[in-house]
Amino acid sequence: MKNILFSLCLSFCSLHVIGQTTLPTSWDFNSTPASLPTGWSTNTTANYSSGLIDNNGSTSVAGKLQVTDHYVTIHFFDEPGNVSYNLKSYGTPTFMGTLEIQESVNGTSWSTMHTFNSGDFSSSWAQFSDTPDITSRYIRFILSNKISGTNAGLDDVSILANVPTIQEMNVQFEGNDIPNNSAVQFAENLSSTKVLKFGIENLGTGSSLTIGASSISGSAASDYSVGSSPSSIGTLSNDSLEINFTPSVSGSRVATLSIVNDDPNENPYIINLNGIGGTGASEPSANPTNLSVGMLKTYRVGASFNPSIAEGYVVLYKKNAPINATLLDGVEYEKGQGLGNAKVAYVGTNTTFWLNEATANDTFHIKVYAFNGTGQFINYKNDSPLQGEIITPMATMIDANYYNSIDVNQNSFVEDLHDVINPHTIRFYSNYKSDIVPQFIARDTTNNQRVVTGVYSNDQVVYSPPFAWTPTTSLNREHTFPASWMPSAGSTGTAEYQDRHHLFPTVSTANGQRSNEPLGEVITATSSYGDGKRGTDAFGNTVYEPREEQKGDAARAILYMMSAYNNAQTDNWALDNLLSNGPNQRQEVLVNWHINDLPSGYEHARNDYIDSLQGNRNPFVDSAQWVCYIDFRTMNYRSTPDSTCLALTSGSTTAPVDTNDSTIGVRGIDSDNNWIMYPNPSSTFITIGNNDFESILFIYDSQGRMKLNETLNAVETIDVSKLPSGIYHINLQSTLNETRQNFRLIKE
Repeated sequence: MKNILFSLCLSFCSLHVIGQTTLPTSWDFNSTPASLPTGWSTNTTANYSSGLIDNNGSTSVAGKLQVTDHYVTIHFFDEPGNVSYNLKSYGTPTFMGTLEIQESVNGTSWSTMHTFNSGDFSSSWAQFSDTPDITSRYIRFILSNKISGTNAGLDDVSILANVPTIQEMNVQFEGNDIPNNSAVQFAENLSSTKVLKFGIENLGTGSSLTIGASSISGSAASDYSVGSSPSSIGTLSNDSLEINFTPSVSGSRVATLSIVNDDPNENPYIINLNGIGGTGASEPSANPTNLSVGMLKTYRVGASFNPSIAEGYVVLYKKNAPINATLLDGVEYEKGQGLGNAKVAYVGTNTTFWLNEATANDTFHIKVYAFNGTGQFINYKNDSPLQGEIITPMATMIDANYYNSIDVNQNSFVEDLHDVINPHTIRFYSNYKSDIVPQFIARDTTNNQRVVTGVYSNDQVVYSPPFAWTPTTSLNREHTFPASWMPSAGSTGTAEYQDRHHLFPTVSTANGQRSNEPLGEVITATSSYGDGKRGTDAFGNTVYEPREEQKGDAARAILYMMSAYNNAQTDNWALDNLLSNGPNQRQEVLVNWHINDLPSGYEHARNDYIDSLQGNRNPFVDSAQWVCYIDFRTMNYRSTPDSTCLALTSGSTTAPVDTNDSTIGVRGIDSDNNWIMYPNPSSTFITIGNNDFESILFIYDSQGRMKLNETLNAVETIDVSKLPSGIYHINLQSTLNETRQNFRLIKE
């Protein structure tokens, strides 16, 4: 059954831990592996910074914790010994804020080993160490309180293994350490016997390890038997335990091995035996259920589902089209991989996942499959996958009253627009790498890598996290409104220099070709790279022409900058005035590009995301018609805008109302299925429902939180007066069949 999803997941966890590591473990942050070292994880890729002087005195890569609750976590299965690490203050002479070094037994409940407060370390590297409890299996470095302007540098982290003075048990299988309560997988032909040899080690230095009786339990215990077993293992010595596996039927033959011993904290030692009879694991009996949304933004979606009895799950998605893909048994898939017409969003044991490529007004078609086994033994439940649709809104960050002071019929329109988008939060230019690239721009691909598009040339740059501008990516931040045009040219600390609304990733070659030239239509090209080119326009001026998909975005970025910063420091940002700085940027080029390449869902999502960082918006993305009311050569109000401009931008708006919808309201009538919802906007009551059948009404706010749930006998009048002003998502579901309908309500 197809599900239209706007339900709120009560608890949505973003923690993603990658396996366990053995001890000792260490990392100097200088390498850029395809993935973090085994057992190391973070809640953002922003914990790296190239060009820093690391703890060894070289210009390299060091960790940088730079937002509140930013962490690096290490997960291990050995008893830990000493933890050492190096800290340094970045941005201020001494560290400001709170940095905690924490430990945990289970990765959920944390205790603090060491707290660093303001002034506890300086801008020179200093080494520190702590001794965790031997029962801990997680160590976390977390910036629990970020103070603007200062960051915590982290480098050369190491955790030693505890050297026990008493007996300490460890188990190996096929050369790999097998932690207590973990699993091993193997296969054997039916009625044939495979001898499983487990190496039993005593890592202790003071006492022999006593091994008692081993027992096997579980649904397939009869397929296993204990062969030989040691009774005692001397200090720093090892021996073998043999288990016989004779599968009686095909598929998964799961059992639990329990080894009695006198290790004081690992008795009994538990190993889950995931045996397979024949060539593949058993197919799961059912797929997961109840797909629900935990985070619903234009720029990011988080969702979860109820688990089934399975060893893992694969999540596929496709934008704006049904999924056409089949999983093949014996083939492992990975996040970012294309499959049929879909893409893999997640593979693993968790029941939560992220859709990192969300844009505004998208319909994500989702399928979730359960599987058992790994590698060549993997077996998918291909029939009856969990299916659903997640619909992203047109805008999620905008306040319903944001543009209340704007009236295109007022002579003060240009000044009023400037005042709405100012003041706003200034984000450090150097933080663009962590603010924008991994959190919004980058897309998943195979081999744990990610992709960034160079906006001018359409280069698809693949990188292995962590992201760095050079040398691996050849990307840089392009000022669409060149810094040399700015009246404050040469100052890198100003709001205009650091404004995210006009910064885009570009490949260095394309960025060099554009330089600080005006944008325009190239008639005679002198050079080109990718889908961009440089040359002369019809007037003989040197201009740069980016790829088609970037033209409208670039135009709106420049028009935004002029509106945001005109007269900000008594500087005139009108094109006529900027001519003295040499850009010769033609207004008609920008307006034409704006008209012919109106804001896309991606640009609406980008506007929302930057709003979440800076607290302001590009108004020409929200309301494209407003460009028609400004003469950007003089930054004066146009009381009589060009009629062609008005006509071609009509309906391209997300706020305060959507003029592209029906006359009685936003998406007010679905004539095909007889759904009705009006008036819209409304401050008191709405008439809603379907006269053909009973339906269930759900109303959600822009954060995905359910605000109203009622059963409608037909078309009824509903009181919405108690809802706060804002934009709401309405979901209607027939109780008789699969017919569903979505509306967007503007509550005044």
